Amino acid sequence: MKILVIGYSSSGKSTFTKRLANHYHLPALHIDRIFFGPNWVERDKKVVESEIKDFIKQDSWIIDGTYRKLATERYEQADQLFIFNFNRFKCLYGAVKRRIKYHNQNRDTIADGCKERLNLSFIWWILFEGRKKDSRMLMKKYEEIYKDKVVVFHTRKQTNRYLKSIGYTGSLNYE
Repeated sequence: MKILVIGYSSSGKSTFTKRLANHYHLPALHIDRIFFGPNWVERDKKVVESEIKDFIKQDSWIIDGTYRKLATERYEQADQLFIFNFNRFKCLYGAVKRRIKYHNQNRDTIADGCKERLNLSFIWWILFEGRKKDSRMLMKKYEEIYKDKVVVFHTRKQTNRYLKSIGYTGSLNYE
């Protein structure tokens, strides 16, 4: 089983990925963990892409993160594609909640040395920059191209309903 989870920042992709990985006993890759080095410094994209390509050589996996220009073959290889297409204000709310929960800490889905933060540039990214027309059109394109393997979520209620439908019995609270 190969699963790809993509969508807007702070929509709950990483939490959903962890739950699916635990439920199906799959190795998980959170691209944020390899994309950033300590203090949120972006790593060399060729190195990151190489690490993604090595990861997808496995028979089964789940990957969390869009990073649309890196290792694009993962879209073709995925058996299931989950798209988190949440309202920008729900995403901002998720980022605020996460910032409070992980104040001055490192989450397990982000690179070591990256303390949780919520600054103006990230807020701008959540609300505007990450939702430019090309990003929105790409999400629609993925829905069309991979329609036989796509599930689109617009709300947490939908994600929780899906998790219940596959027999997931863990917590349904989001960060």
